Amino acid sequence: MKISQISKISKDTGLSPEKLAVYFQVSNMTLRRWLKKGGTVRVPAQYDTNIYQGILSMVKDGVIDKDHESVKEAYEFSQSLFANNSFMMMDLQAAQFEQSEANEDGLMDLCLRLGQRDDSLTYVQNNETTLQALEKKSPSIREKVMTLWSVLKDGEIQKTSKYVAVGALYYLVFPFDFIPDSVPGVGLLDDFAILSIAVDHYMRIKNLKG
Repeated sequence: MKISQISKISKDTGLSPEKLAVYFQVSNMTLRRWLKKGGTVRVPAQYDTNIYQGILSMVKDGVIDKDHESVKEAYEFSQSLFANNSFMMMDLQAAQFEQSEANEDGLMDLCLRLGQRDDSLTYVQNNETTLQALEKKSPSIREKVMTLWSVLKDGEIQKTSKYVAVGALYYLVFPFDFIPDSVPGVGLLDDFAILSIAVDHYMRIKNLKG
């Protein structure tokens, strides 16, 4: 964020440097030093998280308008941070999602990687109510979710053969929807495409078994 933007926030909100410093979790001296520099000089990157979180706190407190230009920037930064943390939680990288989006084999591989995680099945089972809520939003999604859910409950299907179903449902309930399409490699992936590929996978297996 540029210092000129912080100056504008101070002007538009009417907050004193002292109160602004509290929101941004920096010392009064640091904030005053920034404001004294002025212009388009950028605030050191290590302060970004505190500043953007402070802006969102100001929205919550009714101090700044939710349509203020800095709020949009703060929201996008926070969601990007959330995305990176989410990938870290899954031991995956954004680049893997970008590569997977390119073709059907890549999406299948993505489902397998997600499904093979130790906590994936438990996560999906614990989010059954979330799946049910998603089913209500779209008949086409409901049909595919029900098919994959039946795979998970089928006692005749080996655990390792359920990885694709687990991975597809894991992807569906994992909170990627909170991330805007501007985040590379995430907005491009479509829930319906993931579900379709997973369902087609099991339909082919069923047909082979005759």
